Order: sequence, then structure tokens, then C-alpha cells
Amino acid sequence: MSNWIGVDIGGTKILGALFDEKGNKLKSEKKSSKSSKGKEKVVEQLKKVLDSLLKENKDVKGIGIGVPGVIKDGKITFTPNMPLNEFNLVDFVEKEYNIKTIIENDANASMYGEWKFGAAKGVKNAVGYFVGTGIGGGLILNESLYKGSFNFAAEIGHMNVYPEGPLCGCNLRGCLESLSSKIAIQREIVRKKERGEKTLIKSSDLKGIVKSSTLKAAYDQGDDLVRGILNDAARYIGINAGSIINLLNPEVIVLGGGVMEALGEQLMPIVVETAKQYSIPHIFECCEFKLSQLLDDACLYGAFSLVKEKVGV
Repeated sequence: MSNWIGVDIGGTKILGALFDEKGNKLKSEKKSSKSSKGKEKVVEQLKKVLDSLLKENKDVKGIGIGVPGVIKDGKITFTPNMPLNEFNLVDFVEKEYNIKTIIENDANASMYGEWKFGAAKGVKNAVGYFVGTGIGGGLILNESLYKGSFNFAAEIGHMNVYPEGPLCGCNLRGCLESLSSKIAIQREIVRKKERGEKTLIKSSDLKGIVKSSTLKAAYDQGDDLVRGILNDAARYIGINAGSIINLLNPEVIVLGGGVMEALGEQLMPIVVETAKQYSIPHIFECCEFKLSQLLDDACLYGAFSLVKEKVGV
């Protein structure tokens, strides 16, 4: 029986898994991505993950890799917070291992994984919000992954929800990502701490990207500052989701990513109620909101599924 590999390259970690034909996970591997140390170090870490998964598993027919950013013809043309711009990852992996390889935007891969194996399994139309360091989006339309005319579709994080809002990393103002991502949440915590407002979040927690588990602990302990910022972030997601519901009439909206994995139970009711306020009632009633079922593995399952379908062995 043929086996397949799915990989998720992120700003902090590289996850990989070996799958059989039916999507059973046979083995997994995790390494720090060490992205702050440059392209060569990230590639070295990727090789460690692949070498481990391929050890004693020679019958691998394809490797699927999810990465954040813009993908074209096997090349990462732009990726935020990672030193892989203009790097042809497909060429590198195929030359190194002589195995058919594909790469896909990580949010697209995650949405595809949720559609094939998770919260959106079996539906015709679904939308995914993946809320982590940034915000990624994925679309399943008419039972297919929708990528647009030039593979740039589903940039939900860069849809405008507040025209007078903060400047986003994409140089637009008021993007959802500039208001609801973990970077945005952290920026607001720092700003309010500097004004003298009290919070359980320590300055040491904010030296890197704040952990979702740290935010959850503060939220659950009744930290008013953190609760206010996170609740506002959820409302902005809901405002955007209301427009998406009116536009696409999806059966399911999936909420995933590190922030939602940690705080989905607390934040999803706010997202849903806000979306209801900003969508047409009879269209809203057609849509069900669900938390990600695959969690950290969503991108792995999606990347595996996409390469398996592409190679078609």
C-alpha cells in the first residue's frame, strides 16, 4: 500500500505526518522551524522532519506541504515572517528525495483537510477562518477548493472591517488581521499596559508572540483587559463573517487556528451573535458555525489529500 506525507511549515514549528491511503496517520514528527535564522536553517529543519518520516518508509508516493503566503508554480513568491520568499520549494524537495511534491497555502490546505476529514466533511460550500499569528482563510465552493483566477483567493484576513483601523502588515488599513490576529491582540495588550491598565499578562509573556494558552489563562481568570480585547477581536470576525454569509451562503463556517483552538468555546458565541447582526436572517439561518475538529493537524490532512489527488497513484 502506498503512503503519503503531509507537512505544515509555520513561523515557529514544522509539523509532518506519514499517512496511508485511507488517511490514517502512521507517524508524526515535529521540529522548530528556526525561521529567524534564515532560509538555510528552515530547509535544514524541514529535511530533518522528512528524513524521520521517510526512515524505514520507502514507499512514499507524494509529499504535500502547506506554507503561509502566496504560492505560484511551486515557488513561494511571498510569505510573511519567514525567510522563504522566491524559494522554489517544490524543486528543492523533488531533487532531494525524488518524490512528487506539491505546495499549497497553509490556510487553503487546512480548509481542505477540514472538508475531507473534519468539521466541514460532506458539505457543498464552507468557509474557514484560521486565527493565529495572522488570519488565513479557505473556501470550499461547489465541493472544490476555490483559489480564484490566479491562486490568490480567500485572503479573508485582508478584508476591511474598520476603515479607520490600524495599519496592517500588508500596508492596508483596517484589515481583519490588523484587529483580530494574535499580533493585533498582543499589540493592544502592550498599548493598554503602557497606559497603566492592569492585566495578568506579564511583560515576559510579550517578548515573543504571546502564547494562546497564556491568553486563555488570563481570560478564564477574569482579566478584564484581556477579555475586552479578545471579545472585540471576536466581534470583528463576526462582522466579516456576516458579509461572507451574505455573499457565499455557506453551509458551514469553520473557526480554527491557535486562538480558536484555545478560546473557541469562549469566543465562538460572540462571533456567531455578531455575524447574525450583520447578515440577512434567512441566509444566516442556513449556516452552522463549527470549531475545527482537526486542530493542529488540519494542514497536514489537507496537504496529504491534495498531493494524493494530484499524483493519483
